[in-house]
Amino acid sequence: MTWHIIGAGAIGSLWADRLHRQGEAITLILRSSEQVDAFNHNEQSLRVESPNKELRVVQCKATWAEDLSDTITHLLITTKAFDALDAINRVKNQLASDATIVVMINGYGVQQTIQETFPDHNILFASTTDGAFNRAPFHTVHAADGTTLIGSLNKKVDSKVSPLFGADWIDNIDTILWRKVAINCCINPVTAIHQCTNGEIFSTDERATVTTNLAEEIERLEIKIGVDRQTPLIDEVRSVAELTSKNRSSMLQDVTKGRRTEVEHINGAIVDLAKKYAVEVPCNKKMLNTIQSLTLAER
Repeated sequence: MTWHIIGAGAIGSLWADRLHRQGEAITLILRSSEQVDAFNHNEQSLRVESPNKELRVVQCKATWAEDLSDTITHLLITTKAFDALDAINRVKNQLASDATIVVMINGYGVQQTIQETFPDHNILFASTTDGAFNRAPFHTVHAADGTTLIGSLNKKVDSKVSPLFGADWIDNIDTILWRKVAINCCINPVTAIHQCTNGEIFSTDERATVTTNLAEEIERLEIKIGVDRQTPLIDEVRSVAELTSKNRSSMLQDVTKGRRTEVEHINGAIVDLAKKYAVEVPCNKKMLNTIQSLTLAER
């Protein structure tokens, strides 16, 4: 069986390694012919460093959408949130009628749009807490083991079996996606603005106050939209910040490198929902505007 993967960044490479070790063939769908050439000059392989420093080499193929001739039966999308819908559109003509599509992205709202756009496809959504980053192109460091949960937003789905070995099926994946974006809203923009690690967001009064305000705004929104919260969001944020204390958030990495961030699909998702439900979220709006201004040229 062949898995096609769109998004050969840290998480995509991590799953390419896992699938490869399970005996699956891997074909990467890259952005351009130049990227394909670069991959081919890299011995047609990905390199993944495990948490115990073992270096594994993942041999796989690479192509880009315009040259794709294969029929896709299994597709994993690990792009940035703002690229995910377009990623499926670029390969939709190559999808088998019964293809399994797994979307593993950050943010909230894009998943629902994808489900609405492709209602007849077998689309599953996944959320992971794995820690990984790119040391160089096609060279990924798996910094910390996490948990990956997978499920369907289509309530009519019959099969409840994860197609990804090591990813656990969950019926309420929408709740998991929401919890992750709520936590990311409180951690990521603070780290990006203050150029700090996750563990440093409570290290000054200023950062702690902003983080707390973000969490309180989201909890007020949750009351309106009917989220049943058992644990205060700020407590969850503290827990994740401690567990990932040395991590540099993806938003911080994007800002540092002058790349477009996913803030429109993280804090921006909160701002959009808050407007719909008439809830004031000034701190989330400020985070959205500030991060956008830091990467204005890339939006």
